[in-house]
Amino acid sequence: MILEAELERTDTKTAIFRLTGRMTLGLRLREVESRITAAADKGIRKLILELSGVEFLDSAGLGFLMILYGKMKTNNGELRLVAPTERVLDVLKITCTDAILPIDPTLEAALAA
Repeated sequence: MILEAELERTDTKTAIFRLTGRMTLGLRLREVESRITAAADKGIRKLILELSGVEFLDSAGLGFLMILYGKMKTNNGELRLVAPTERVLDVLKITCTDAILPIDPTLEAALAA
């Protein structure tokens, strides 16, 4: 399934991207990355990626998450991941990035954090 990203703005400082599909190396990941990065560059301080629809994550997808995390930290913002699927969570745990990236079980928890 192709990677899709649906943007929802809750206010001027918070953006939620609902991702579905496969976060794998390729043109589509770069397109989605550009879209999310552009939103982050427009004053977003809390960027939430809702991952319950992401089927798979490879090293390119993982790299994208880490770059985005660094970008948000540099911009005095935060990145939060919401409800990753078991398969995605396994990748985050195996690579120990679950200790770095904030992961919330629900969107409500991410918004409240």
